[in-house]
Amino acid sequence: MKKIVHFFLAFVIALSLDALTKVWAEQTLTLYQPVPVLGNWLRFTLGYNTGVTFGLFANSGMAPLVITGVILIAIFVWILRAVRRGDFSVTAVWLLGFILGGATANFIDRLPDLRVTDFLDMGIGMTRWYTFNLADAFIVFGTIFLFLFTWAKKEALPEEE
Repeated sequence: MKKIVHFFLAFVIALSLDALTKVWAEQTLTLYQPVPVLGNWLRFTLGYNTGVTFGLFANSGMAPLVITGVILIAIFVWILRAVRRGDFSVTAVWLLGFILGGATANFIDRLPDLRVTDFLDMGIGMTRWYTFNLADAFIVFGTIFLFLFTWAKKEALPEEE
């Protein structure tokens, strides 16, 4: 039961931080006007994405919303069942909470107008990464660390003979 609490805590942290920063960005920043934070390397630039990762399927209407909604529900049910069975360590549960919290945050942001608010802009000069938000960061870093944690844990196990 304790792992479920950890999962929901990570989920709520990701969801809340993303929502708060998106509200801040929309109330503070001007659309497409970069504000340097760490020189040109990190800027705040308000923008919107009607697609999914990297702008794929932009302007596809309700399809990305419906598809991601179905996927989120399926993953949520799977994770809760797996956590109840004890399939995950506490570390994995936190990372899964961050990943699903980030994905849910973007889903909720997309509900009113079929677009996601982005404002984190990284790059060097004209070479920029796509503009993203904290939900994206929770998803990407959660996935990377979950992979590394799982890989390191597997490497530590004794070899089967």
